[in-house]
Amino acid sequence: MDLTLGDVAEYHDGADLAAELSPRPYLHPVRTPGGVVLTETYPADHRHHWGVSAAVVDVDGVMYWGGKSYVDAQGYTMLANHGRQSGEPPSITAEDGVTVLRQHLSWTGPDSVEQLTEDREIRLAATDEATLLTWRSTLTPHQDVQVGSPATRGRTGAGYGGLFWRVGPDIGDATEVRVSTADGVVTGEQEALGAVGRWLTLTQRRPEGVVTLLLAQPADDLLPWFARTSGYVGAGPALAWDALRPLRGGQPHDLHLWAALLDTSIDPDHADRLYRDLETLARS
Repeated sequence: MDLTLGDVAEYHDGADLAAELSPRPYLHPVRTPGGVVLTETYPADHRHHWGVSAAVVDVDGVMYWGGKSYVDAQGYTMLANHGRQSGEPPSITAEDGVTVLRQHLSWTGPDSVEQLTEDREIRLAATDEATLLTWRSTLTPHQDVQVGSPATRGRTGAGYGGLFWRVGPDIGDATEVRVSTADGVVTGEQEALGAVGRWLTLTQRRPEGVVTLLLAQPADDLLPWFARTSGYVGAGPALAWDALRPLRGGQPHDLHLWAALLDTSIDPDHADRLYRDLETLARS
């Protein structure tokens, strides 16, 4: 199932993905107003990266990220622990320039037992300046579970997993990353990794020109940022950055990722203005 969302994005159900990729729905491509694609799927370096998706590494041992699992003192190892996200086709509405996708999903382990459900809402709006997108996933486990990451298994700094945006292509050192923290804006991959702040920007020099992806989170529900600009480019809020995160059975838990895509570089004041636009879209 492939669905077009306005003129700027496509949504796929992921049902045809191989089991070791943790099949799941994803967005790709997502474009700037000028048509530049700022997502990537099935890249050679990480075949399990699929555009924008809900990619949680470890839910009570079940892998929803795809690929190999980190095993302490052993390294990355392919295990038969991959889960799957599936559901009925989503509903799509469009009104006043805003396209809204809603979908109810089941997260099941390799034994086909459902661990949790997800209610997903994606909002898209396109202006002359930017493509705006907000994603909210409400996860409800059937019983108490622990969410983990490679960091919680012993690999320091590898606390990735949650809502994740894979940016393409790999263009070497031509990506600048910044995060707005409570102590000011920090710049650079090492400074951004694990930083806590409302927004993160990735600015790239592409053949088509300079483009920027601004990622953001609600100010009252911030997670540390996982960000990579070397080896590959991608980022997202880290659900289990340095410690296991418990989710209570029967209680909903929201994951958020907002984005603005532009055909230019932006300064922090501009990023703040876009953040307010995303906040309005998310709450509309």
